[in-house]
Amino acid sequence: MNARIKDARPPGGFRRIAGPVVRVVTQALFLLTGLATTVLGFTWFVDGYHAVGAHRHAPACGTAAATPGTDCVLHESGKVTARKVNRNEDSTTYSLTVTREKAPKHTYDVGKAFYNDAKVGTDVDLAIFRGRVVELSYHGHRAENPITPWLTSFKVALLAGLGTLLTAHGLTWWRSGANSVPVVAGGFTAFVSFFGALVLMSTQWALALTLGLSVLGWLLLTAATTAATMDG
Repeated sequence: MNARIKDARPPGGFRRIAGPVVRVVTQALFLLTGLATTVLGFTWFVDGYHAVGAHRHAPACGTAAATPGTDCVLHESGKVTARKVNRNEDSTTYSLTVTREKAPKHTYDVGKAFYNDAKVGTDVDLAIFRGRVVELSYHGHRAENPITPWLTSFKVALLAGLGTLLTAHGLTWWRSGANSVPVVAGGFTAFVSFFGALVLMSTQWALALTLGLSVLGWLLLTAATTAATMDG
């Protein structure tokens, strides 16, 4: 009796069921991993954005708002000891070398008007945040010396590229003949994301706008990758 029931079952039935299930589960894992990787990348992007502009929202040291343990902006003076103009075919840049009393001298880029007014021997005001000069000012002129988030941009770019690769791969797993497309597109996404993150974190536009542009860019690149993979 049992033998007849076993013989009556369609041969390979379990394999026919297991195959699609495994494929769906694999696609879901790729997709979820890709999205999670991308979310982590955007989290680091937001952290980098806040790190670049942290001094703009920090209280001045010595004020009531600068409570113990709170990062604050310290103001001290520095003396201009050298000036330099760098000219090339595309642009002209102006820089001042400033010496501090308790720190080595350093050269900062400034605007033309700032450069013209700050002669050698001039005392300029320095805003210092976490031990680093973040702004110079003199007679209404201001020149920021922002952090350049190279490392954060690199890490964000890696996660964005990996997120595109995994997400597109999960959405198009059944297109086994076009699996190289997400890999190439992931590398391109990482390349674009590095420079995009560097610029967007440094410009310090409103966070909603900055993050919105970043998310939109990633979505467009990933959608194009998915479409190219399906057509491949």
